[in-house]
Amino acid sequence: MEPDNRTEEQIKKDITMHWSSWDICEALSSKETLTEEEQFSLDRNKDHIQIMLTVDWFVKGCTEEELEKFKKYE
Repeated sequence: MEPDNRTEEQIKKDITMHWSSWDICEALSSKETLTEEEQFSLDRNKDHIQIMLTVDWFVKGCTEEELEKFKKYE
């Protein structure tokens, strides 16, 4: 695997973009019932967060508070 040459600025930008998955999970998790499409969206975004939590540069680039929030959907 090639080394990741992301700058600190790129990492922060990437982390910021991943909050959309967290926002979707938060919105859908607060509903009492989900449509099939909503459940698919929730599952897909949870999977995305779980994958990112296995990526070294992502985890190292997050603050403790960010990690705690992302890990809610681990």
